[in-house]
Amino acid sequence: MYYRTIFILGIIFIFAFSICAQTPQDDVQTKIKQLEAQVQTILAELDKLKKANDTSAQTAKVESPTPAATPEKKAEAEKKSVGIEIGNGVRVIPYGTIYFNAFTNSAGTNNADIPLFAATSGKGNTSASVRQTRLGLRIEGGKIGKAKLSGVVEADFFGGSPAIGIGENFGVVRIRLANARLDWEKTSLVIGQDWVPFAPNSPVSIADAAIPQFAAAGNNWARLPQIKIEQRWNKGKVVWQGAVLAPQTGDSNSTANFLLQPNSGALSKLPFLQTRIAYNDKDWFATKKSGSIGVSAHYGRSRVFSTSAPIIEDDVDSYGVALDWNFPLHKRVTWSGEGFIGQNLAGFQAGVFQNYNTDYAEKVSNVLVTKGVKGIRTSGGWTQLGFTPNWQQDKLTLYGSIGLDDPNNLDLVNTRTRDFRSRNLAWALDAIYRFTPQFQIGFEFRQLNTYYLITGKKRVNHINLGAAYSF
Repeated sequence: MYYRTIFILGIIFIFAFSICAQTPQDDVQTKIKQLEAQVQTILAELDKLKKANDTSAQTAKVESPTPAATPEKKAEAEKKSVGIEIGNGVRVIPYGTIYFNAFTNSAGTNNADIPLFAATSGKGNTSASVRQTRLGLRIEGGKIGKAKLSGVVEADFFGGSPAIGIGENFGVVRIRLANARLDWEKTSLVIGQDWVPFAPNSPVSIADAAIPQFAAAGNNWARLPQIKIEQRWNKGKVVWQGAVLAPQTGDSNSTANFLLQPNSGALSKLPFLQTRIAYNDKDWFATKKSGSIGVSAHYGRSRVFSTSAPIIEDDVDSYGVALDWNFPLHKRVTWSGEGFIGQNLAGFQAGVFQNYNTDYAEKVSNVLVTKGVKGIRTSGGWTQLGFTPNWQQDKLTLYGSIGLDDPNNLDLVNTRTRDFRSRNLAWALDAIYRFTPQFQIGFEFRQLNTYYLITGKKRVNHINLGAAYSF
């Protein structure tokens, strides 16, 4: 508008100058007055046009907002700005979290940076690690019929260390997730490696990202190859899942570094079967925060052989039932946890990572009599309370947690005086401060109390200072 006005005035000025140069003085004055009147008329018309345009623009903003002006469309536009287009409407979105953990242990543990239980021997230690760092790719876009297609590939560096002197800093890549997903309006299908439906919750912790907190102390967990179907009702408040999974019984041949050898679950020729039904609400207890409660079940089988004469081949059932919950008690207090009971659950690190007793014995007239193979029954669970004080714009959250895995001692009796772990009790205190949604630091104190059938009680204190930067 302003450039057009200047252009018109420039033309008028040039025209007036040419007239003045060719016209007598008296006529010049008359012509100038005429031109002044014409300029005033033109400027008045331009001012009317400008006001009309401004009014139209304001009306358009109020009455007919463009799609990009709405919050939903803005979020969609921001989402589309992330990732890499690979054609046919498909996008690849990189993501990840960089973890740093400095830690110290007061005594020997089965694992230094994420200890699961206290060891019968070993010394205290102090070190640091970044091997919990994870990287992933999300694939979005494409359709099969009416189903939206997506996928994910995620890995960390927690797959072990090379057998060299400085190998602890060369974490081996470990696959976490690798699956494709089809989503209809009320149904979803997942094919690939994903979290299992059985006992899906885990405590919040920066110290324990690669292995969830309280694994082998009441927290059953696994990510397994599977085919999983999900059905939703009542606007997603009721969700059912059913899955057929790889039979990972926790006793794979650890000496097979490259070629896959069957574990006892694979030898049974029966896949794992799991199901879960849950109730979800986005406004639990009128706190405007999401919550859920669910019940899940697991069934599988192991084919194992006794290690003492006579050699007995036996099928040992693997089963479990779990209750899980995660919801706010107050707008500043959350409560989550799980409780379970089952048998032969070492594939989920339950039974303090023990699945069956191959030399099970019973006392007959004070004499131990070999009975062959016996699945180890176990029960336990964990719970965590979280509190966010009204301080520092809710950036600090405090957590208190406790977990227990308690195998049945009757199933641990054996003829070879094997020192089974008969109980594992752990508790932890965490403080997590979120500087930004992407960067946070955390402090954790965790104590592990592990009981052995012969050795007795072992205790270790673990202190961890962690930092996590997500993108």
